[in-house]
Amino acid sequence: MLQLAVICLALSYTLQLSGANLIDNALQIDDETAMRAQFEDFKMKYKKKYDQEEEERRFQIFVENLKDAKRMQGEDQATAVYGVNKFSDISDEEFEKFYLNPTISEDNSTWPEEYKWTEGSERLENLSCPRRVDWRRRRAVTRVKNQGRCASSWAFGVVANIESVWYIKKRQLLILSEQELLDCDSWDRGCKGGFAYNAFNSIVSLGGLMRFRDYRYRASRGSCKLIKSKVSVRIRTFRSIRPHEVEMRVWVAHRSPIVVTINAAALKGYRRGIIRPRFGRCSSTRLNHVVTIVGYGRCGRHRYWIVKNSWGVNWGERGYFRIYRGEQACGINRFPCTCVL
Repeated sequence: MLQLAVICLALSYTLQLSGANLIDNALQIDDETAMRAQFEDFKMKYKKKYDQEEEERRFQIFVENLKDAKRMQGEDQATAVYGVNKFSDISDEEFEKFYLNPTISEDNSTWPEEYKWTEGSERLENLSCPRRVDWRRRRAVTRVKNQGRCASSWAFGVVANIESVWYIKKRQLLILSEQELLDCDSWDRGCKGGFAYNAFNSIVSLGGLMRFRDYRYRASRGSCKLIKSKVSVRIRTFRSIRPHEVEMRVWVAHRSPIVVTINAAALKGYRRGIIRPRFGRCSSTRLNHVVTIVGYGRCGRHRYWIVKNSWGVNWGERGYFRIYRGEQACGINRFPCTCVL
């Protein structure tokens, strides 16, 4: 345990140094020659090609994104590193339209009562927890997927939760179909966004989920092609978890990964490390992305959640990110929930 703590502290220090270097070197936003060179490296790495007019427009967006990354870097209070990533050439409007969740409203009244934790619900907060939990190490988490240019995180977060809970209960790690939800869920809006509670209710109504191999992802909404005989996983319902990070930690430690809905403001320029935004930088009232918490830990003085995202393995920490635990960062505690088999 001591050795692990030393390694963690060393990693934290390394990431902090990396962040400093990123500000000093990679984010020299006032040096156009350096920025042009970075843009060329970015195009090569992510195989980007534009015509002449589009290239100049994308370069200007690239510059603005790195300005924002530098601002985020200066404000972050943990070990997060911001800078060039796969989203560096897209505008905020494009990012919100294609990668976040435009359907989720800022008005809390749109969230139905059954999705909110009520005082009579089960509480687990008095149970003790290990210092670290990572369901990936228990082989209870499927590979990171990629939603593409489709605002379908609502489907990916829910399916990831069901995959893990099914494995924990049945000892079968099945890769399930998000496309079934895009095509067959009539309550949500496919690539224009949706809600986790609608997805859960749809799965119950549809009779379950097919496997990914039988209903492959296309990143667009089409006609429903559900084949009842090929349904592999069924759920009974879903339930809310008390919106308190102590309770969430107990649930993750003793039961399973959970679904959360967050404000993704800190994710666009994220590269690695533990995100700890300053108060007000990542409002908990503007939730716009659905993800799955698969564990938690601590590195030095920074407690964190381990979160599975749906933007592919070439984003963040091989498709994951870590975010500070205990300060309700980015509204991560607002609407935690999980399926019930």
